[in-house]
Amino acid sequence: MGSETDRLIGSPSHPNVYEEVAVRSDRAPIVLSIWRAERSDATVVFLPGTMTHPLFYERFLDALARQDLTVVGVHFREHGKSPRLGRPFTFEDLVMDAACALSFASRRHPGPVAVFGSSLGGMVAMALAAADHRPAAVLAHDVLDPRLPGSVAITRYPDWTGALRDELSAAMRLATRLTPNLPVPMETYLDLDRVTRDPRSRREILTDPIGRTSYPLTFMASLFDADLTGMYDGSIWCPVVVIAATGDRLLPLEYERDLYERIVAPEKELLVFASDRHLLLNEGSAEVLSRIADAIRRHAVVPPLAATQGPPLARVK
Repeated sequence: MGSETDRLIGSPSHPNVYEEVAVRSDRAPIVLSIWRAERSDATVVFLPGTMTHPLFYERFLDALARQDLTVVGVHFREHGKSPRLGRPFTFEDLVMDAACALSFASRRHPGPVAVFGSSLGGMVAMALAAADHRPAAVLAHDVLDPRLPGSVAITRYPDWTGALRDELSAAMRLATRLTPNLPVPMETYLDLDRVTRDPRSRREILTDPIGRTSYPLTFMASLFDADLTGMYDGSIWCPVVVIAATGDRLLPLEYERDLYERIVAPEKELLVFASDRHLLLNEGSAEVLSRIADAIRRHAVVPPLAATQGPPLARVK
């Protein structure tokens, strides 16, 4: 990752292949970070994890571009370099931002476009794939479905969160009517020690000048109730790759394997790495890069059946 100043002024490690553009997603302004491949086999729309932005993954995404894959990284609304207007937003808004980036990538870069999300971004990627038939493939690193019973295990207090899930969900929906922008700090619901034990990563998360440190209550309520049933009902028309690590302390392999088995897609693959890192793309980028790049080419470069014979494109709601 570049220095703090680099991330503020848009000058990552390889400015000759990097640019930033501002677009509008619905009525919200968002920023896209673009790493241009010299010879592009495909374009990858990258969706970052909780409270972060594409430049948090700069080292990995820059290397992905040097694997002949153009990358369009999404700064979700109210995240990263996208303007902070103080507006409440929801999980569905992030899916809309991803769809906007997909439209941009499809117009600007000829050839197949894959969608690749990490953690929260993996949820967004799967929701997008279920609602929009344009992706050539979807890759999800540590995907999560909040409605599955085992999902409460990732929270900081899984015992009482699981026991009071319905009551907590109802209380959050009610509270959003009164205090939609009430900040919910990350460490209120996530144990940072399970996210990373690497001192450098921890420091970057806590001191990132363009990272978020909390989410508005409106978003947390929408995330808790996010509907990802499209993963299981045949709505996805493209290949799906779920990426997991054997020793991930936040989203265990057993959970990822169970969710993977439930996914319904024309083609799917579980790509497992021998690692104990949750921040696999940051702390293990050199070890995972080539296999992930190969998976993108293997599943995305040949357009899926839906792209040529499917019904009209589904609409993202």
